[in-house]
Amino acid sequence: MTRADPLRQPVRRHSWLRRAFFRTSECVLRMLGGRAWYRWRHLSPRGLRVREEVVRIPEARADLDGLVVAHLSDVHAGPFLKGRDLDHVLATVKARNPDVIVFTGDLVANRHEEAELVRAELGSLSAPLGVFGVFGNHDYRDRREGELAASYAEHGWRFLRNEGVRIAERRMVVTGVEDPEEGRALDIDAARAVLEPGDLELCLCHHPGAAAALAREGCVAVFSGHAHGGQMDVWPLTRFGPPHPGLRVELGPTVLIASRGIGVVGGPLRFRASPEVVFVRLSSDT
Repeated sequence: MTRADPLRQPVRRHSWLRRAFFRTSECVLRMLGGRAWYRWRHLSPRGLRVREEVVRIPEARADLDGLVVAHLSDVHAGPFLKGRDLDHVLATVKARNPDVIVFTGDLVANRHEEAELVRAELGSLSAPLGVFGVFGNHDYRDRREGELAASYAEHGWRFLRNEGVRIAERRMVVTGVEDPEEGRALDIDAARAVLEPGDLELCLCHHPGAAAALAREGCVAVFSGHAHGGQMDVWPLTRFGPPHPGLRVELGPTVLIASRGIGVVGGPLRFRASPEVVFVRLSSDT
């Protein structure tokens, strides 16, 4: 059975008026040097946060003890971020030598073509067990997400579109579903079709609001982004963005790990919501 309905709960927020407002503010702030400011203030060693999480796994899966997942999200290439702006972000990931790298959506800010601004740089990332991603709501602009997936595949990235990849030697599966707001179809069962008894699942979904529908026994973590940690985490500005569920939410046997992301929309500003790279270590310790 396809469990699509629970994933449809998040509603689309992007009216033409809202998009026009953000486009206008982005244009003005870009001309005022917003990109240089954002790189200096938030993407340098002074601004980028490194966050570490531990996710418990069953003692029976002690063979995966110590495995490290690097989690990136919400790059939003465009007015305030281009390739070389990611130098410190990429160096931070590479220095840790993660076993798996996951990306939870929103490569672009406004247009499909913006993904090319960061493709070579992001494509320099690699991990022994693979680099996997899903699309965020912004990535469906122009409905050319298939081209985006093919372009990044040339650099070893695999975007999961209601599908899973089984890493047989580790009895682990990375699954990914389409975005609940903008994806044409969402099929959890299709994503989990490759699972075999005893497999440990890591699930990717851009929108954290879908995590409750994805939680299940055997799925130890759902990785999401989307909310930017509020981006400007002060009332009433938080009302203009998607609700932030918290950085870590326990959902029974599954943990939601929500990233604050790397980039921004609307303006090159963050407050109490620093951009971050998240490193998740699997541990069988009780």
